[in-house]
Amino acid sequence: MELDVIQPEPQPPPAAGPAACCASPEAGASRRERIALVISTVLGITLFAVAMAGGSRWLQLALATPIVFWGGWPILSGGIAGFRSGRPGMFSLITLGVLAAWGSSTLATFAPGIFPAAFRGSDGEVAVSFESAGMIVVLVLLGQWLESRARRGTTAAIRSLMDLTPAVAERLDPADPSRSETVPLASVRVGERLRVRPGGRLPLDGRVVEGESSCDESLLTGEPMPVAKGPGDRVLGGSINGSGVLVIEAEATSDHSLLARITRLVREAHTKRAPVEQLADAISARFVPAVLVVAGITFIAWSLLAPSEGMALGLASAVSVLVIACPCALGLATPLSMTVAIGRAARSGILARSAAAVQALASAESIVFDKTGTLTEGRPQITGEGRVGSPESQTTQADESLQMAAAVESQSEHPLAAAFMQAAEARSLELPPASEVAATAGRGVSGLVEGRRVLLGSRAFLEERGLVAGSSAGAAEAAERGATLVWLAIDGAVTGWFALEDPPRPETAGVVAQLAEMGLTTAVLSGDTPAAAAALATNVGCGEAIGGLTPEAKLREIERRRLQGQRIAFVGDGINDAPALAAADVGLAVGSAADVAMETADITLLSGGLTGLPEAVRLARRTMGNVRENLALALLYNTLAIPVAAGALAPLTGTITSPMLAAAAMTASSLSVIANSLKHSRG
Repeated sequence: MELDVIQPEPQPPPAAGPAACCASPEAGASRRERIALVISTVLGITLFAVAMAGGSRWLQLALATPIVFWGGWPILSGGIAGFRSGRPGMFSLITLGVLAAWGSSTLATFAPGIFPAAFRGSDGEVAVSFESAGMIVVLVLLGQWLESRARRGTTAAIRSLMDLTPAVAERLDPADPSRSETVPLASVRVGERLRVRPGGRLPLDGRVVEGESSCDESLLTGEPMPVAKGPGDRVLGGSINGSGVLVIEAEATSDHSLLARITRLVREAHTKRAPVEQLADAISARFVPAVLVVAGITFIAWSLLAPSEGMALGLASAVSVLVIACPCALGLATPLSMTVAIGRAARSGILARSAAAVQALASAESIVFDKTGTLTEGRPQITGEGRVGSPESQTTQADESLQMAAAVESQSEHPLAAAFMQAAEARSLELPPASEVAATAGRGVSGLVEGRRVLLGSRAFLEERGLVAGSSAGAAEAAERGATLVWLAIDGAVTGWFALEDPPRPETAGVVAQLAEMGLTTAVLSGDTPAAAAALATNVGCGEAIGGLTPEAKLREIERRRLQGQRIAFVGDGINDAPALAAADVGLAVGSAADVAMETADITLLSGGLTGLPEAVRLARRTMGNVRENLALALLYNTLAIPVAAGALAPLTGTITSPMLAAAAMTASSLSVIANSLKHSRG
């Protein structure tokens, strides 16, 4: 039942349904909320004491009026707006109850003679309910403030992220890097170089150009261990520098950094509603008119059936029905659970774009993965090698083959060049200079090394030059498991081969196993060869693999599965995955993903790996379970409370439920939903 008390004028008509009526306030509303609550509470306690002591009606009127029309103005404006739009909501019920209690009491104070005998007590006086009108407002304001605190508590991690970026940066003079100046962060432009001292926060996203250190990125990615950084490595604004001095080149302004995008997306997520909220809306759209009818019947029934004071009892009972039936708890059931989930996920390095994404992930039946860079590290490595034409396999011969191949690749921009360089470095091989290096796109590379002609590439690359690769049992076995074969020829003779594979991420097999334990099926869609895709799927435990797919083919495959009734979550990392991410019921991008993939995805795993995926699924499922619990609590409360408020227990107890007690019960129901939601923020 959160209200925006900043605006002095009535708010626009709320959409039908409780979630719309319980919209989150802006951060600046909290101070005004506290002031309104404190002043209204002081006046309300005084009013209650005066009423219980039988004090002056005029004094009660003076105390109740500012509570109702100043402290309660956001309630009244929201309720009136609902009636004007033809879509009365929860505040409409409270507004009717408060105005009925205050209006009848005011009329009884100014003109008691106009009331019929049915409204008079045994002493001939017309009862007043100023204390009920005032305390209803106070209790609603209390519930509003408590809910505001709950919402603000769940977004504490996001507010801490917003505070991570330093206000200034140390910018180097491009003409003289030994000189620097401290400038406002907003003035830094892409391409400028910044110095980050030990223990300082990285001001912006960028790449290291000088220095070595380690950076604590835990608040951004959820990764607990500091990450080593050196020249060429990417750094994230807001992370904490270790013991070394870094010079970075800015790659984004303060408005476009990862930190800014995280903050922006989480803010948007809090305003987007999940499909399950349509259920609460549908219930509320029918519930409010039904309550108005019940309140009318209650008044008429008491007026006709009660032997004395019928109309007075009927009015009090009707007001109680309007107040106690306010579906505030129903309105909180879904949005508060989702807010808690999104805030907790952010603290765990899981960035959910919307509440709908959380619901979609909870209902997913199948997790479909991209291969390269998602299930694998995205960096091919040499996993096997062999000689051709000689049974010998001496280490010296293997080292010589790798040395010649790496020498040529060191002068090449071939995508597999890094694998040869890494393998040579691991064996501490010194590379001789290479000359006349020429690459043929998608085929191979050639060059001169120490006067010898070296060719390195596919079987077709060698055959085009009249060379026959021949056969090798080891090469055939590597090809069967999906490895890429690169053949080596020296001075016109094929001498060996290398098998290159993109190894799976260390956590991949464990993640897939956890997903299987959770009842999810898994599959791989890859642009790599069918053999490579199948081999990886077998290695990590995925149930299905399809290779050789273009981005469009991946998209069509996702659409085909959805048409078959499957609820699909797709996990990817590259630009080519963006169509499939958008087409799935819910798309997840790993934190190392291309920007377009992160912008297209519904959920981003900021750690850069797959470790957070099972936790994201578990969190989504717990959240939807919590939503169902909250809806059940809210509906059970209203089912039991309305008959009691109407006076169903009066024949047994001899008393009716006062409007003030009804307001307390309504607030208690909201607090039960808040407590049930917040318990999930701790586990």
